Amino acid sequence: MQWGRRLLLASAAAMLIGPVYARDTVLAVNEGTTYQDPDSAPFHVRYQGLADLLSRELKRPVKVVQVDKYDRLEKGLAEEQYDMAFVHPAHIALRAVKSGAYQGVGTAKGYTDYRARVLVAKDSPLKTMADLRGKKLGVPSMESITTVMFVASLRQMHLPQPEKQLTATRYQDAVPFMVTQGFVDAGVTGSAAVANEWKRGGGRILGETRPIAIKQFLVSKQLADADRSRVGAVLLGLSGSDEGRSALAKIGIAGFAPWDAGAMNEATAELGL
Repeated sequence: MQWGRRLLLASAAAMLIGPVYARDTVLAVNEGTTYQDPDSAPFHVRYQGLADLLSRELKRPVKVVQVDKYDRLEKGLAEEQYDMAFVHPAHIALRAVKSGAYQGVGTAKGYTDYRARVLVAKDSPLKTMADLRGKKLGVPSMESITTVMFVASLRQMHLPQPEKQLTATRYQDAVPFMVTQGFVDAGVTGSAAVANEWKRGGGRILGETRPIAIKQFLVSKQLADADRSRVGAVLLGLSGSDEGRSALAKIGIAGFAPWDAGAMNEATAELGL
């Protein structure tokens, strides 16, 4: 009798709790920290369409959480708090993949040729990247992918302790001001718009880093293989339907390209991760 009651209680508890996958599946999103878009719609509005499509395919709720702080994002990935992650700064995404905890599914189209560009004044005596040795250099946030790429390039040029040459500002579009006001000898930006505006104003581009893809979509390896495949199918198929294109438009990208393991491994090595 006691055994029978225990079985009934266990069955009732299971019915109340439901299956493990009934909890929200978490998609963490980081959109970078050094760009400003005052006209952007609220975060939950922009990502609702993507969340709905993923929820429908996975047959369980998908909760999108905004993770702006890079250190918090890295901690969450290291602790495998997220089932999926759409990550702007490539170095953080690539570390998560290298750790073995996450699998790369796709990269955002239109962001696969990102490079850091070095701005100097028209009359600057600096002529090549090698001339940056010992100079004061303005960069966006020290933790931004732009700065990480630039520092990696300086290390490849065997410049000693390049971080000591850097002065950081908050946003990409503040870098030219640092150069024009003489606060630094050269400035670094990853924004093509900022670089083009600089050239239109008579400034020069001294050099640039090798390009990498910077917006990656990851899935946790704690998800079942079938679920990881479903997520990949949703992402790569978004541009093929009206609903998918609407979801993409709201988050400001054209679609996702398949994960290129060779290119991503090369980027991981190049950045010294």
